[in-house]
Amino acid sequence: MPSQQSDIPLSNHLENALKRWHDLDQTDSLLDILPFLARQTKMNMRQNAQALPLSLDKQLLLDLLEQLGEVSSEAALLLRRRYIDDKTGFAVANAMGISESGFYRRRRDALRTLADLAEAQEAAIRVSHTARLESRLEPSSYHKLFDPRNLRDQIGQLLGSRPDIRLFCLAGIGGIGKTSLADALARHFIAEGRFEEIAWVTARQQQFTSWGEIRETNRPALTVDEFVISLDHQLHEAPVPPRPADQSIAALKLRMNQKSTLIILDNLETVADLEELLPVMRDLSQVGWILVTSRVSLHDRGDIHTTNLDELDYNAAEALIRDEARRRGIEELTTATDESIEAIYRTAGGNPLALKLIIGQIQVRSISRVLTDLSDARGQQAAALYEFIYHQAWEMLDDTTRRVFIAMPLAARPGTTLDHLSTVTRIDETELYPALDLLIRMSLVNVGGTIDERRYSIHRLTETFLHKQVTKWMS
Repeated sequence: MPSQQSDIPLSNHLENALKRWHDLDQTDSLLDILPFLARQTKMNMRQNAQALPLSLDKQLLLDLLEQLGEVSSEAALLLRRRYIDDKTGFAVANAMGISESGFYRRRRDALRTLADLAEAQEAAIRVSHTARLESRLEPSSYHKLFDPRNLRDQIGQLLGSRPDIRLFCLAGIGGIGKTSLADALARHFIAEGRFEEIAWVTARQQQFTSWGEIRETNRPALTVDEFVISLDHQLHEAPVPPRPADQSIAALKLRMNQKSTLIILDNLETVADLEELLPVMRDLSQVGWILVTSRVSLHDRGDIHTTNLDELDYNAAEALIRDEARRRGIEELTTATDESIEAIYRTAGGNPLALKLIIGQIQVRSISRVLTDLSDARGQQAAALYEFIYHQAWEMLDDTTRRVFIAMPLAARPGTTLDHLSTVTRIDETELYPALDLLIRMSLVNVGGTIDERRYSIHRLTETFLHKQVTKWMS
């Protein structure tokens, strides 16, 4: 079926495109209607290097008419004479020895057959395209995307449509759903045929299991060479021999210039990794689009469109809890009282990773015990969760910045002003500015309010973490 305007028969779209055959202002309207077939046609045109290139619509229609001729030479001839030769229906009927009413009936049947051919090819190319690109993605870590801000659609509308915005960053604290959102975007783009190529490269070195354990991936730190090699393998059909990074980048740029390409770099977590890979990403973004997920916010880079992921609001968190409990067969939690859900939210906030860990533990322990252990930083699961989310960032903070961070729970909701934070911490604003900026960059502090008065806050889980766990790390 057509990817857009599916309420209008495809035969109508094809007829309208045929009617515009001699229109000097003809546009490639079929790219929106048959995205996969249109892109395949465009690639064939590029490979054939036609001396007198036609518009995309015209070439696609000619290809379909040629195939129609193999099914019914009479039907193909009728459409060619009517639209390409620009003859009237009466003239075509006379030339073919049929009545004028017979012409209209046969034209309708010919257009339907033409649409059937187009739909069959579109479906076949879609299946092949989807399988090829989805094989590059990691298995989804989520069952359902809870996206109260509708970020998938917001970013999806922007990514790939603006030539002046080519570098994107999804930033946020660990477990907040950056990878899930990037995966949902990738699958959405694959399904609609937005990009001809999508590559997925991960820099993840740790995984947090559903039972509360940190596992090392045993993957080396992502270097420029490793990044380029991974792209080379994904974006070339044939195996690529080893070659210097600069040669690989030049070849990649040439290929990306020929095919619309999105590169997703997931879990690029450290400042050092970002600084090493940003020049390469900027180079490749000249001919493609780059989406990075990171715990480090890139809001200070003027050429990067940064979206900071916040914790789920109460309604979305409740929906996640009940949906996850239903899937796991925890009936008591699926139908739990509002008071129980509110208790979970007060402790873990809207961090999906923490919520899923709590749900898993409730299978074998009481909800009060699970929440108390998380609040008091007691037990292996709680310690592992805090280490996975916060430890790397905590190690990067100097003494002044740690003082500011520890003081954040004293901030009144929905956040504190710079003046209030300075009063609470007794730190002069000249020292407070760089400390607060680092906390924001590390996704430990959120920025809200208005452009006239900014307010600074932390997630509920971060408040719970600062309640007890941080004192253990300082001792």
